[in-house]
Amino acid sequence: MTENMNTMLCGLPMSGKTTVGKILAQQLNFHFVDIDQLIEKAYAAKMGKTLSCRQIFLQEGERIFREVEKQQIVSLIGAEKTVISLGGGSLTDQSNINTLQLIGPLIYLKVSTNILWKRMQMYGIPPYLDSADPEKAFYVLAEKRTPLYEKLSDTIIEADLLNAQEIITSILKKV
Repeated sequence: MTENMNTMLCGLPMSGKTTVGKILAQQLNFHFVDIDQLIEKAYAAKMGKTLSCRQIFLQEGERIFREVEKQQIVSLIGAEKTVISLGGGSLTDQSNINTLQLIGPLIYLKVSTNILWKRMQMYGIPPYLDSADPEKAFYVLAEKRTPLYEKLSDTIIEADLLNAQEIITSILKKV
């Protein structure tokens, strides 16, 4: 990794992007940016009320949420020495993909869907799965997004059996 290089982490919900990203940034003495946190701050600044990404998505709808997300991704052009945790759906938009390619290499934290579903049950089901059958909705989502992550990523880390530090070690060896 060059000293000014950014690193972006992608993956399905609960794959460890934020946890790994924070630790990686600290170890490299880089900045850490979580796209979801940027979305929440930007929304609060614009609308004058503080909502979580889940609340923005539910109250304003996906279109508004994705617009704010796109603006925040664009705001990262020119960043240096930054580890960026992308939202799970960031790569579903071609203009986001084009922008992200300008920012730095993309690392996919690949975790099996069964493990991720168990984590969601423990930590909370994302809003876009809030349906009559969230488990089925998650597996459908994973089926759609996994090929995108695999196609667009510069590096894939098989993270099923790894803890955060082992994932970071793998990232540093490969990037």
